[in-house]
Order: sequence, then C-alpha cells, then structure tokens
Amino acid sequence: GKRGLQPEVAAPLPLTSFMMDSTLKTALPKINILGPDDAGYDEERMRCWNKDVIHRPAAIVQPTTTEEVSQAVKVASSKKLDLVIACGRHGHDCMKEGAMVLDLGKMTEVTVDKKSMTVTVGGGARLGDMDKVCQQHGVACVTGTNPDTGVVGLSTHGGAGYLSRQYGLAADNFVAAEVVTASGAIVHATPANEHKDLLWAVAGGGSNFGVITALTMKAHPMDHVYGGLVINVAPTVAMATRVVRTWRDWMPTQPRTVSVMCVLPCGAPVVPMAVVESDQALVPQAAGAKASLSCSPALQQAFGSGCGAFGACVSVKMLGRKQYHTELQPQLEALQAEGHHYMSSVNVPHLTDTMVDALVAAARIDHPGGGEIILFSLTGAVADAKVESVAYAGAGRGKSTVWIVIIGSWKPDADGANRAKTKAWVQRVKEEMKALGGAESAHPLEGNMDADQGGLVQQVWSSNELRLREIKAKYDPDNFFKCNRNIKPTAAAYPVHS
Repeated sequence: GKRGLQPEVAAPLPLTSFMMDSTLKTALPKINILGPDDAGYDEERMRCWNKDVIHRPAAIVQPTTTEEVSQAVKVASSKKLDLVIACGRHGHDCMKEGAMVLDLGKMTEVTVDKKSMTVTVGGGARLGDMDKVCQQHGVACVTGTNPDTGVVGLSTHGGAGYLSRQYGLAADNFVAAEVVTASGAIVHATPANEHKDLLWAVAGGGSNFGVITALTMKAHPMDHVYGGLVINVAPTVAMATRVVRTWRDWMPTQPRTVSVMCVLPCGAPVVPMAVVESDQALVPQAAGAKASLSCSPALQQAFGSGCGAFGACVSVKMLGRKQYHTELQPQLEALQAEGHHYMSSVNVPHLTDTMVDALVAAARIDHPGGGEIILFSLTGAVADAKVESVAYAGAGRGKSTVWIVIIGSWKPDADGANRAKTKAWVQRVKEEMKALGGAESAHPLEGNMDADQGGLVQQVWSSNELRLREIKAKYDPDNFFKCNRNIKPTAAAYPVHS
C-alpha cells in the first residue's frame, strides 16, 4: 500500500547551550539543572556505561517527582527544545550534543505489593535498585542481566533476562504505567482504562509516547536458584560451531525454568554460557541448604558428564546454589564493564547452520579485537504471546527465535580508527544476519543511533506498526519524542495504508 504523507513538524529552536540552560533555569526554578558552566556538569554527563554516547548536552534537568517531569516537558515542548531522556544511562542518546537531558536518576523508588504480586519502579530505577527491594519480599520481575541497566529503558524495548523463558519478556509483564505526554499531561495507563492503548504501545515502543515516571510489573516468587557460568573450551572453529549448534537445538526443548545464554567472545577459544535453573521447587530454598547439579535434571543432562558440554573438549563449571538477586543477577557485571562500545542486535526466527557458521567466523576469524556476540533464546513463554499482544514484535514470536546482540568494544585512539573498525564489524555481522532472514530489533543502543541506523520502523514493529502510529498520533501528534527508534504519527488527512 501507499504510505500517507507525514505532518510537518517544526524543527527545534536553534538555542545555544547557554540560552537553553538560562531559559530552563528561569522557567523551572525549583528543579536542579546543570549547565555547561556549572560545577558537577562534567561529572554528571560522564556517568554513562557506554562512553561512546557521551556528548555535551545544553542542560541536564533532574526532576524528583512526576509533577516536576510534567513541568519540564511542558517547557521543552512549548519551546520546541530537543529533549532526550536518561534513565539508566545505557541508551544511545542519554547525553546528546546540545540537547535538554531529562535525567530521571533521582526517581529510583521501588515498591512491592505482595497482595497483588506487583512491583512499581520509578522512571530512573536500575535493575540493581529493583533487585535489592524485591529480595526482601522473595519476588522478582523479568529484567535484564546487568544491574546497572535502567528498568524502564530496558523493559519498554522488550526486556529479556534469566526468567524470560518462564515468564515472558519484561514487556509481557506490564500492569500499569504513569506517563507524562508531550503536552505535559500525566496519564495513568492500565489494561482496563481509557489509556489501555498507551500501555500496549509502551510495551515495546520505547520512549516514543512520553516519559514513563512509574512502571508497574508482575512479580513472581523467586529466591534461590541453581546456576552460574560454564566456560566451554572450544579451540577450533569447527568445535565452537558444534557447541553453538548443539545449544541451539537443545535450548527450546528444555523446561521453561531453564535458561542458558550462549556467548562468542572475539578471538577467544571458548564458548561461555550463563546458566540458571529457576524452579523454586527443584532448588532447595531453606536457609543454609546445599544443592548440586542433580537438583536440575535438565542441567544435569547438559553439564553432568565428565566430557565437555555441547561438544566442547572440556567445560569449566562454576555452578552452585545462588541467591537470585544478590548472586545470580550481578554475575556478569564485571564482564559487562563500562567503556567504549558499539552495539547492534537482530532477532532471527530460527538460528540456521549458515547463521551459526557466519557468527563463529565473525567472532573467531574476522573480528576487531574486542567484543562479543551474545545468543539469547527467546523461546518458552516468550513464544506463547501473540505478536499483537503488546507492541514488541520480536521476529514473530516463533518457537525457536534467537536474539543476537553484537557488541564491539575498543580503546579510543587519536584518529578514531579503532572505533571505525569496530563499527564496521558490528554492522557487517548484523547485515549478514538480516540477509539470512533476521529482523531488526528495538534495542535501545541500536548502532549507538548513528544517522544510518535509526530507521526501519516497519521491520522493528512488523504488523504492529500501524496501530503504534495511530497511538502516537493521539499522544504525541507533533512527534516531540523522537530521539529513539522513531515511530511517526499517522497524518489524519491521509490514509497510512491503502
């Protein structure tokens, strides 16, 4: 069909950093605002996990309440300022050059309602904040695997973690959201009220519809699990290929309480795996209880023999009974350290042999020196949901979908050659996967949002695109929130599809 014309949107006013900083401080006197000349500005803008996305914003606005967020959005919208949102500061645009940064880092409250089995987090809460409070109540939400990541940013782009095969994506577990829209209105969206479409849209549509100041998610009983890391030694390309193919075939057939994430580190003769059995009935829960690999029949079958797992020559097993929040969740933190990273991702309906061959070659033979390729099985409960159930499309929610995250890392050099080489590698691997049938994902660090990586909306949201554009037109008709994988509003005067 023919696409309709888009409404004209006024460009942001060309305010200098000084003008924007001064304008905001005058308009928002009760909110802490840091401009380029203020003490603490440089320290604040540098506090980002990915050092490649750090620039010099015109102002960093730090509200502490939803009402203050509303005030800030009203000012930014009325003056057509270039607004970006910072939550956990892992996103591509969190410190955009010359922009007004709406920093939610002071809004980190987490509350647990055991009666309704829900958890509500502030817009700036990180996974570590959530885990700390949830542990006290013996519950967990579906989140990612790095405690430093922002809950809202991760979850509104899908959000996958150790519990996804059991309970779905983070976006599948939304119960309510408090959203400040482009007009500054404060909207409470639930599945049963007049804003149910908005809740559907933010469950995969990211920051396209407003600023989420509070997000309520389903909670699930969780205390001790069995798992850890397994380092599969696979010195040859052929052996690494066998390990990945065997893992691919094994993972979708396992109980949903079992999750094994597969990693291909650049240039290393190993295939590490992050492993967990989260069945609370199988893993002993009593204080001081002991557990062995045999508590999980699935893990016993995969890792219990004296031989290497999945066809490796040997497997170094660092497994044990772990407290989910304090021991399992932080286990990859040291391996996911801050630095200069260039990232991309793709969802594949099925990880074919040809794809595996290409990924292993990219990690073992033709790599930039630093980085990794992560393979995450989006099976089990993730595949139960229909594509239209929430905005997240995820390559069609197939029974053997794999999420491939490509991370290139480098040490900065004077002429930028290391970054250029790393970026080219990441983009090449992604394009190879797409050429073999992969689909775009809504990953919030997609290509660090370079100009040549920002579009392709139809691939990201598939058949949900039209509904998303209609909801965008309702809540953000002028496309004020556009520093993202942007969903453009439908134009009322023209049909979007004919």
